Amino acid sequence: MIQTDARPANSADVNPLDLHLRPAAAKDEAFLKSVHDAGRAWEFVALKGQVDDAVIESIYKQQYSAQHDVYFNAFTLAQYAVIEWCGQPIGRLYADFRDHEIRLLDINILPPYRGKKIGEILIRSLCSQAAAQRMPVTLQVHPMNPARQLYKRLGFRELGVRADNSPGAGTFIEMDWRDLMTTPARTA
Repeated sequence: MIQTDARPANSADVNPLDLHLRPAAAKDEAFLKSVHDAGRAWEFVALKGQVDDAVIESIYKQQYSAQHDVYFNAFTLAQYAVIEWCGQPIGRLYADFRDHEIRLLDINILPPYRGKKIGEILIRSLCSQAAAQRMPVTLQVHPMNPARQLYKRLGFRELGVRADNSPGAGTFIEMDWRDLMTTPARTA
């Protein structure tokens, strides 16, 4: 289960007790798509003004559908949550809870709420859960995604680019976090 009880050292902007994760529902579809689109905007900055906005919107729609299909078909143990701050939906967090790892599939916060350490609070909470269960937190990130720096700052290690047939293999950097005191090192 996704929890929000970890408190980072410097959380001046947001009280973690004001954050809530609730299961995403069908009624959240338009909101979840808007969060997806806002999170992918960095990929299309160079195209703005060079192609019609309808083309970019069409790409967003295709990407959202493809991502949605992969998540629901490949990650059958995943929990899909809407991030709320003081009752206001501000983002999404998708995580897959397996026997050997917690897989962070997606964390995305709307632009007006970024820079307030909300993502850090939630990721640290996942890491705390993983440490208690003696397992790593794993994720994949695009090499150009600005979130890559956040993951590094939080102690995630880059393991390289996956070459297998998993979703995102060959395109995304595989990263993991593990509590060195409780979680054994990867053996293979």
